[in-house]
Amino acid sequence: MHRVLLRQLYFSGVQSIGVSALAGAAMGAIVITLVQGNFGQSGARAMNVLMISCMQEVGPLMVALIFIARSASAIATELAAMKVAGELRTLARLGVSVVHYLIWPRVVAAALSCMLLFCYFMVAALLSGALATPQSGLIAEIDHSLSQLNLFSLMLGLGKSAVFGFVTSVSACYLGLSAGFASTEIPRLASRAVLVSIVAILLLDALIAVLMSRAA
Repeated sequence: MHRVLLRQLYFSGVQSIGVSALAGAAMGAIVITLVQGNFGQSGARAMNVLMISCMQEVGPLMVALIFIARSASAIATELAAMKVAGELRTLARLGVSVVHYLIWPRVVAAALSCMLLFCYFMVAALLSGALATPQSGLIAEIDHSLSQLNLFSLMLGLGKSAVFGFVTSVSACYLGLSAGFASTEIPRLASRAVLVSIVAILLLDALIAVLMSRAA
């Protein structure tokens, strides 16, 4: 189980760091440029907007979409192929739990990977945003952003990233295991896993936003 978990962490998390960092860097530059260009905000105010928006909403959603694009279809395809090939029946005969050996490592790895990717996304976004701020230097903007760091926003971003990864992996595992014994079902289930995962995280994010607004 530990070997499967580490392999899933490497595939879903480590190999997606570059894409997450690139997305974060692009988002940081875009947000700073838009806020300063359209609303005339100062560099410090624009960095605050970037940090709050990316931590609470943009970061978790972008990371979840990256994870879905890279891993949701792969998980569904792998499990569906194993079922079609009869490997799940073989594991059952050997007394190996499908849940403990196949599902839980992927679910745990998904949650941890999304949290890891969120951290890299935020670091890249803040660095890019600081570089895109013309009024002051890089070090000054980063120092100001760290001094304004909101622990609640950070924990919310990490928590949402973990939940999105959990929901995505559970959906992909369920669809993969729901395959019949025809290989033609595999591509259909893979594409369906992507669609279901995207709809699930968007609805979940909207629900979290509504609940938070009512609790405020």
